[in-house]
Amino acid sequence: MPLGYSQSLHIIKRIFQYIFWKMRIVLAYVMIFVSLLANADSSQRVDHNLVGRDIVETFMLSKGISLDEQIDNKRYVTFMRGILLGEYPELTGPHSVYVKSQAELNAVIKYASEALNPVYQHYPINNSIPEVQPDQSRLNLDSINQSNTTLVNYDRNAAIDYAYAWWDKRNPNYPDFGDNDCTNFISQAMIAGGFSQVGSGDGCRDEATRTEFYVNANTPPWWCMGSNRHWEWSTSWSVVDTFRAYFADENNFAIVLGWTTDRTVAKNLLSRGDIIQLQKRQGEGWIIYHNMLVTKEDSKDLYLTYHAFNRKDKPLNQIKAGEDQRYVLVRFQ
Repeated sequence: MPLGYSQSLHIIKRIFQYIFWKMRIVLAYVMIFVSLLANADSSQRVDHNLVGRDIVETFMLSKGISLDEQIDNKRYVTFMRGILLGEYPELTGPHSVYVKSQAELNAVIKYASEALNPVYQHYPINNSIPEVQPDQSRLNLDSINQSNTTLVNYDRNAAIDYAYAWWDKRNPNYPDFGDNDCTNFISQAMIAGGFSQVGSGDGCRDEATRTEFYVNANTPPWWCMGSNRHWEWSTSWSVVDTFRAYFADENNFAIVLGWTTDRTVAKNLLSRGDIIQLQKRQGEGWIIYHNMLVTKEDSKDLYLTYHAFNRKDKPLNQIKAGEDQRYVLVRFQ
């Protein structure tokens, strides 16, 4: 019995549908194959970042944290910085239900670090700091060339007492840099510890210098605009990398032992009154973005006090280091 016109159309339609779905399956396999090849050539950076994003978004959803990078940029940046500083132990801590391996933890740190890249885009790339060497615990600081400075009798206890007095508030005798107050706070502790201010400004806000170290109240001229215009200060007072340069490069008040991702190495080399700075990956380089004072130690860990999140005696083990974040160890004489 010959097929009717409508039946023929139906059969033809089914044939085309079958061919279409077969083509889609073949195309899907081709795309998977191409993706695998691309990943093999790109060290899987994109996939790693996607894993971190998925874990962070799952954590945010479960905690009712709703932040839009565009609309809530400041809060979003604060949240991502908090991940790097170990503010969410449920996410990055040892008993996390969200992070189940070191690889996943690395992915979370990578995602948070890359999310902050636009914030730190003007920070200087610093790839010159070497990795800590095992024999540095036997460094003789007296052998350092001291021709460029007069040594200061650094009172570590006084610096720590100051940090404890002001860790959760702002001293009105100094400017307040809000969420970026970490180095300003550490500089104040250095003054309490016996260091003197050196230099003066031109009457308007910050001076880019690593050879002077000061902050002064200021009656600004009319042309001096911007926040904190009633103060003038050196960038060594307020910027993490320049602070390190002033104390360790321009003067021999301290020595940069190098960077490490090993908390035990930091514990063995530093003492109360020393500094740990955080260095994060920025594109193909590294920047130093956070300053912390070692205020306590015991047989297990170092404990840090700092501004930004206003923390007192925070255990170093809560601030994770790895492929995209590491500790820079600064030891004072």
